[in-house]
Amino acid sequence: MNSTLLSTLVFVLVASFAAAQSKSAKLDLILDKDANKDGRITKEELGEKYWARASGFDANGDGALDAKELEALTGKGKRGKGEEPRPGGANASFELRDFKGTNGQTIRYSLFVPKEKPASLPLVLCLHGAGGSTTAANILAAPEMQGKHPCIVMAPGCDGKQARWAKSEFRSGADARSVMPELMEALDAVIAETKADKSRLYITGQSMGGMGTWGTIAEHAAKFAAAVPVCGIWQPADAPKMNGVAIWAFHGGNDKTVPVTGSRDMIDALKKAGVKPEPKYTEFPGVGHASWGPAYEKAELWDWLFSQRKAVK
Repeated sequence: MNSTLLSTLVFVLVASFAAAQSKSAKLDLILDKDANKDGRITKEELGEKYWARASGFDANGDGALDAKELEALTGKGKRGKGEEPRPGGANASFELRDFKGTNGQTIRYSLFVPKEKPASLPLVLCLHGAGGSTTAANILAAPEMQGKHPCIVMAPGCDGKQARWAKSEFRSGADARSVMPELMEALDAVIAETKADKSRLYITGQSMGGMGTWGTIAEHAAKFAAAVPVCGIWQPADAPKMNGVAIWAFHGGNDKTVPVTGSRDMIDALKKAGVKPEPKYTEFPGVGHASWGPAYEKAELWDWLFSQRKAVK
């Protein structure tokens, strides 16, 4: 096995293991919170901090997770015959879609559109990490969040082995195929179908998806009003290309999987390039790779994101 392939394999395995470990720990914590052992975990039992992440699985919006919703949260629920897992780890409130690009490549994605949709809503594109999940998608689709910030949520899938969200030099990314062409065509198709507000298109991603977020706005800065890359990394030389996109990056100060310098260097490069608006950066001291937890828990982040607009022609 050559060093390039080994490097890619190690990255995918480490990220997947970290995601699995984090998910297992959160499951134990959630089950321990069932104080009256009735098989339902209420918002009050879980607490605000963890409810922010778990609420995406509260499908009926009653402020509690029943047995079926807990099964969906843990990934232990049985799928119906012929039912496929949804890209990005999206819950059952998302529709599973396929899109074939003009390049002949097909991309699968999960799509959430509010049942009672106003004429035009913002759209958030959520890119998953190497473990296959994006925490942001389920948080954004949760009834509570939709009540405050109604939006369309799109969570595409990328295998992370033979493909990347965008071409990069980091950890053999240059040797992997970019799904960017078919992803952007699929996004345009969703925008047209849902009549999404083109002045309020946002993108976020964690880990491999954080890299994809940086890479996407490097290629398509004119499309997005704001971007939230979490524990990502990119080529600082691309910073000038990101002008016009409001950026808030997050990273754990003790990240052993994607070095924290990845975000630090990008923020420094954006400031040196005079990119506007001036980027925001939050680093969590002592936090490892799973910085998407504390990042996406911040109500301030979502208030900031949905306040961003871009002039469109």
